[in-house]
Amino acid sequence: MDSLRKAKKVEAAFAGRESLAPDQFYERYFRGKGVSIDVVNGVRAILEAQLGADMSRLADTDDFSRNLSFFWDFDSMASVEIACALEERFAITITDEEAEFTKTVGDIVGLVTRKIGTSHVD
Repeated sequence: MDSLRKAKKVEAAFAGRESLAPDQFYERYFRGKGVSIDVVNGVRAILEAQLGADMSRLADTDDFSRNLSFFWDFDSMASVEIACALEERFAITITDEEAEFTKTVGDIVGLVTRKIGTSHVD
């Protein structure tokens, strides 16, 4: 039952948006911002895996404290699991304070980018 409710919430949050392949997502929202395509694809893959939802219609401005906050209703530990997965994948450490102030997809990509010191563009 929860999976059906979550699917409906995901559909409502992403209604009217086109599905983007990983390279399209990068091109649309992050190219030219000094962000590595590997970071962008990695963050999106982690969100998809940890949240158990299709993130192909995700936007850089999607906000986990606003339009995507419903994810925490289904898994209250998801934010911790996301932070742990980011730390493991990118060999970084994310403080509680940093996590608290990281709300949007763009914020997450920016935080990881700063932490790993990536400044090249593909």
